[in-house]
Amino acid sequence: MFESITLTTHNKHDSIKPLDIGLLVECMLFYGKTTVIANYHILDQLFRYFGGDKLLILIKEEFLKIVYTESWLGVITNTENNIQYHGVTPFSSPQHQFQNELRKICIQIQGADGKGRRLARKIQNYIQVKQHDPLILKGATESFLNQRYIESSAQLIINELLPEIKNSSPFEFKTSQTNKGIEIETNLNFTEINRIYHRRVDPKHSSISQAFILSHLLTLEEELYFASSHLSELACSNLSARLGTNKIDYLIAKSKKSSQQLENFKDNVFSEVKSIREAVNTNQIDLDALITVLEKSRRFKKWIIGVPSDANLFKSYHDEITRGTFFESLPGKMIKLSLFTGLGTIAENLLPGGALIGISLGALDTFLFDKLVAGWKPNQFINDCKSIVPGKDDLE
Repeated sequence: MFESITLTTHNKHDSIKPLDIGLLVECMLFYGKTTVIANYHILDQLFRYFGGDKLLILIKEEFLKIVYTESWLGVITNTENNIQYHGVTPFSSPQHQFQNELRKICIQIQGADGKGRRLARKIQNYIQVKQHDPLILKGATESFLNQRYIESSAQLIINELLPEIKNSSPFEFKTSQTNKGIEIETNLNFTEINRIYHRRVDPKHSSISQAFILSHLLTLEEELYFASSHLSELACSNLSARLGTNKIDYLIAKSKKSSQQLENFKDNVFSEVKSIREAVNTNQIDLDALITVLEKSRRFKKWIIGVPSDANLFKSYHDEITRGTFFESLPGKMIKLSLFTGLGTIAENLLPGGALIGISLGALDTFLFDKLVAGWKPNQFINDCKSIVPGKDDLE
């Protein structure tokens, strides 16, 4: 626990602040390694909040690692005779390569072409650049076609985004592969769904559709791929947390010989944790003081990494790194970590040499399962615990 954590986009509805910077700061304080999977908008936000010089300090001092993805993943839809056919594909553009985008951001931040170019040259070699692995697309397609998984996940998405919708009839979201793409049969009334959804989200931004549901699951496959590649825990939204738990449960269910109810995650709630995230997001944090606290936290991270999760231990660590700093004056709150407990179930299905017993998994699922076998713990650092906090309105 607390060895490593990976963050991706938290707010798909906001291109200006797609990342929860407050959550990022909490992760840098609590975790040995913090990795951000960045696109242009996330990179721009990091530069705008920290500034180029302090961002470089965070990277060079290994409080933060940035992995920039030059490609994008998307769901494409073709319609023939009022039937929609879906597929997944990567996108890229020569005009949007990393060095060009970094230079553009740095010039905007510095306010001068020469200064911006110098800053870009100084920092570019400290940021890792990647293309999306085709394994993600293959894995997403396989997941879309698994009926049990796709139907439960689609229902999770609708329930999370629109909890007020009550559907008395059985939920249907069935997929089939055709030579034109993936066809979906569903009883969802998207006109009614979007009438409610657009009360919260501008129709110009998005509408819920078959492809919209698939895109959330494609994003999850991407997040799990990067987290497992780094053998990292997850920092995610409530929706991603629930979908991620559903995905891991599905993998273990595929491996488990009995059909008993699985409980592979245990929620641990830690109380009286300082409201660091909230203070950061309301611009109450001095960045120089933050870096000082991060330096102070370094030696305590060596102590806590690898120690079994325990509420009292976590509280002691938290109190130690915030004592005598500006964090100490912040109000208290609760945070929740969803801790993975399914390794025993996996072990039951391994041969002595570590091979799986009678399990049929797709390419990406096999990749994820191999990471689980190797000891990857997809614990989740939940970024929104307000629903379980008394007096939650005080934190909003």
